[in-house]
Order: sequence, then C-alpha cells, then structure tokens
Amino acid sequence: MAGLWALTSCQLNNKKLPAEEILKAAAKDPGANAGAGKFNIEAPAGWQKLDTSMNGIKFTFLLAPVADHAFRANINIISQSMGNSSPESYFDQNISSMGQYLQNFSAGTKAEKEINGQRVKLMHYSHTQAGHDLDGVFYIIPKNGIAYIITFTVAKGLLDKYQAALDQALQSFKVY
Repeated sequence: MAGLWALTSCQLNNKKLPAEEILKAAAKDPGANAGAGKFNIEAPAGWQKLDTSMNGIKFTFLLAPVADHAFRANINIISQSMGNSSPESYFDQNISSMGQYLQNFSAGTKAEKEINGQRVKLMHYSHTQAGHDLDGVFYIIPKNGIAYIITFTVAKGLLDKYQAALDQALQSFKVY
C-alpha cells in the first residue's frame, strides 16, 4: 500500500482518507499507471504473481506462500510518471507522503543500489496496518520519466527471512 501514498503525494493536500478514496484519487492522476504493461518481474519460487487493478490503479503483487504472524509477506509494483520531478525529489516527496498517510510510520535507512544496471533509491521503514506491525523496503526505479515503485512488506522482524526472495524478484525486474 505504500505505493498508493506515492501516487497521491501531491494531489490530496495532506488529507487523511480511507484507502479506497486514495485509490480513486490516485487513478485520476494523468500520470498514474504510466509504466503498466512495460515491465516484468518474476515471482520467487513458491510465491504467487497477481496482476490486478483496484479502483483504476494497476498493481502487480508477488505474494509469499504462507502468512507469518497473520500477515502475508508481499512485493507490489505500481508505476507513475515522474512529471518534471528529478528522481531524487520524487523519492523525497514519496517518503514525505508515506509519513503523512501510514500509521506509526518510521523512516529507516536510505540507500542506493544497482538493480540490473539501473541505479535505484531505497528506504527501509516500519509502520502499522490493520493492527499489524510491519517492516518494509520502498524502492523507486526511474526509467524514461516513469517511476516504478516497488514496495516489499513483511511482519515486523522478518525482513532477513525474506531477503533472498526479495533479491531474486528484484534481479528479475526488467523494463521493456
């Protein structure tokens, strides 16, 4: 869900809205879904891949085979045109939005790394969703003016358990 906050960073003017309303608002952004259908990512062994749309926002979900602590680890990908924003300012705007919309949001380490020859920005974070304490990693992969937003979310304390699956999925990510 962190990617939703990214899509709505400018247009909701810091309002607290239910997720369905955020999806509807995000879908109205002319840059929403700019990279949909322009990338591929493979699910790690045993994980499920699901391409879907919710209220006009196109998602690709990679879902872990089992739930830990009543939460199913997942990787989700959405895309949006970055407009006139640089990758750095786009990344910072999205982190700011996450702080406004995610319950008990705590930003962690920010870094850069290379994925398939592309420099990407990432940030570790934690938050609470539906009573679950969660850890996550938020990635912005800029390519041709489009931000591919990859969010990895697990139950608190389980990032290390799923790191190999995340790395496998990220290494398979390719923009057409």
